[in-house]
Amino acid sequence: MTALAILAGTFFVLLLLGVPIVYSLIAACIVLLTSDGVMSAQLVMQRVYAGIDSFPLLAIPFFLLAGKLMEAGGITRRLIDFAFYLVGWIRGGLAHVAVLAATMFAGVSGSSVADTAAIGATIIPRMKERNYSPAYAGSVVAAAGVIGSTIPPSIPLVLYGVISGVSIGGLFLGGIIPGILMCLGLMAYIYFSSAPRTEAGSEPETGDRPGFGRVFIQSVPALLLPGIIVGGIRTGAFSATEAAAVAVAYAFLIGIAYRELKISRLPEILYRTARDTTLVMAIVGAASLVGYVLTIEQIPSSIAGWFADNVSSVLVLLLLINLLLLVAGCFLDGGSAIIVFTPVLLPVIKAFGIDPLLFGVLMSINLMIGTITPPVGLSLYVAGGIADVKIGRMMVAILPFLCVHLALLVALMLFPQLVTAIPDLVYNR
Repeated sequence: MTALAILAGTFFVLLLLGVPIVYSLIAACIVLLTSDGVMSAQLVMQRVYAGIDSFPLLAIPFFLLAGKLMEAGGITRRLIDFAFYLVGWIRGGLAHVAVLAATMFAGVSGSSVADTAAIGATIIPRMKERNYSPAYAGSVVAAAGVIGSTIPPSIPLVLYGVISGVSIGGLFLGGIIPGILMCLGLMAYIYFSSAPRTEAGSEPETGDRPGFGRVFIQSVPALLLPGIIVGGIRTGAFSATEAAAVAVAYAFLIGIAYRELKISRLPEILYRTARDTTLVMAIVGAASLVGYVLTIEQIPSSIAGWFADNVSSVLVLLLLINLLLLVAGCFLDGGSAIIVFTPVLLPVIKAFGIDPLLFGVLMSINLMIGTITPPVGLSLYVAGGIADVKIGRMMVAILPFLCVHLALLVALMLFPQLVTAIPDLVYNR
């Protein structure tokens, strides 16, 4: 465990000093390799490149691009309008609209932060106009954004599937019920909490908006996208990576059909996609190096042996691992944490007979909860920036929603069929 102490110690010291995650990961590996006398600049760069030289990882830029095309094509606004007709009449209507719209947009973006930014930019100003507390409005949207990485397509699940070898289509199916339960749980809390009672009115804002039939028809193309992706993968029509490319073509055609996606905006959209992809892939490459170092140091097998000697219950093991991931999610980006911890924990959960598909969904949800916890809670900062609220107030306001997500995480551990039921039915596992 000395090697693990050197690796983790170096990484967290650099992180606390403000060194970016990518450089912290690479530097920690270099320190460990140097201490073992295996340092080689060529080896380091080879492993970083090998980490991103993967065909399935092409799904990430394609899904990012599809989400941006959908947003630029007016899909976000149409989904929010549709959500108004479905739940805008309930007490706390705008908060319910935010959660439901985020759930529907999750089937487009695949990213918690993208979900938070897209929905928040439209709904938070409306919530503030209707006398919602800015901190409450921002917290609702940030908490709903977690669903963005649970409902398919999910970028964290793609990462986990690539590293673990678990079917990405199966992981997508496993995220459906947890994502729906997350939506219902947040809406239940909103309904029974006292905060929405300060709203000026709970009726839907009708105004000059079109009727329900027209709004529904305009929303159908976006609502069909998750079904096209999962259905295509399940039937073998295309792989997960090819499904992402299909999603891009589909999003482009919808934007053109709606006459809201301007060709002149494509260079900006492509630039933003390339920038976001570069950030993700840099972390993937660095984390791949960490995985390689962990393997040659035999750290995963050592950890698996420790758990086997000291833990006898599967439930206790899951609780311990989830506590570890919750803490890690407070300091690490979700994608980075998935790449770092999957090679370490996969042998452990396999040794205890835990379904890797179940574990992948649990890990993804757990680490995406980190997007609403400080100090690296990106969704919390994004929603707070839109709501113009200091992060301290956001941290207090988010606590009840955080409890809802944690309660769901415990429920999934106690009742794993909530994750595995659909994949078992579809794939006859």
